[in-house]
This record gives sequence, structure tokens and C-alpha cells, in this order.
Amino acid sequence: MKKSTLAMLCLLMIIISTVSCLAGCKSREQRLNEETEYEETQMKAVREKVIRCIKKDDKEGLKKLFSKRAQKDIEDLDGKIDEMLEAFKGKTIVSTKGESADSSRAYDYGKETITIYGDYTIKFSAGEKCTLFISFCDKNEESPDDKGVFQMELRMFSKEETPKDFSGGAYQDDHGIFIYTLQNYPKK
Repeated sequence: MKKSTLAMLCLLMIIISTVSCLAGCKSREQRLNEETEYEETQMKAVREKVIRCIKKDDKEGLKKLFSKRAQKDIEDLDGKIDEMLEAFKGKTIVSTKGESADSSRAYDYGKETITIYGDYTIKFSAGEKCTLFISFCDKNEESPDDKGVFQMELRMFSKEETPKDFSGGAYQDDHGIFIYTLQNYPKK
């Protein structure tokens, strides 16, 4: 009798463990969907803050979006923010459409780093378009000073107008504000 009770108890524990494990586990696809949704939400929030600062000509607000490290590393950040805001002077932004949001995740001994990259087509009331690339670190458990925007690249021309010999501008992880016009773009 003791053996059968013990066997039943063990079997019951195995069944309960299996059911709770299966119920608690998410599929890889579910986790990826949640991560993608999270990253798109974060990128949209950053994009809206950047556009709001540009529309309001808010130099300090734009500067605060940059990570502490980027604020230290970017030479003449105030001057570059002034240049960016100057590029938008006299133009009325009517829409900002996101083309993509890519991310990069790193795991180091249980510590997570999330870097998100997005590019947007900005349309002006006069029908002109430009492209704005924003790169920001959403999470860095090892270096909290890295959290925030670290790069903006503004191309004052649309993707359709991009010259064939355009080399692609800044490297993905460079800190800085990079502004290109059809007259000063980097050539291959």
C-alpha cells in the first residue's frame, strides 16, 4: 500500500510539474513577437520625442535625449544640434513614416543590452522629403550611461533621390549627429 501511494504521489508530481512547465513556457515565436513589439514601441516613442523637439526648436530637449556617454563623446554636440535644427527651419513637417526598426541584443552573463535602429521618411508641407536615422540604446545593464540616443543621421533628400555613389554615411555605432545634403554627401 505504501509503495502504490508513493508511486501515485510521484506520478502526480511529475504530471503537475510537466503541466506547469508547458503552461509557463512561451514559444520562441511568441518571445520574438513580444521583443519586436517592445522595440517598435520604444523606437516610436523616441522618434516622437525627436520630432517634437525639432518642431518646437527645442535644443535642450533634443540634447537630453542623447545618452550621457554620447553627450561626452560627441564633439561640439550643441553646434551639431544647432545645425540639425537649422536644416528644418522654414519647413513644416506633415508626416513621419517609419520604414523599419532593427535591433541588436547582446547577452553577457545574464546582463542584457538592447540597441535599436530606425529610419524614417519625413515629409514636408512643400512635398519635399528627407530621411532621418536614429540609433539608441534602450538598455545596458553594464553601462547605464549608454542608455539614450547615440546617433542621428539626417539626409536632406529622400531615398528615391539618394545618389548612386552615396557611401551610406556614418557607421552604425558611431556617436554623433551627421547631416548630409545632395552637395555634401560622402561618395564611394
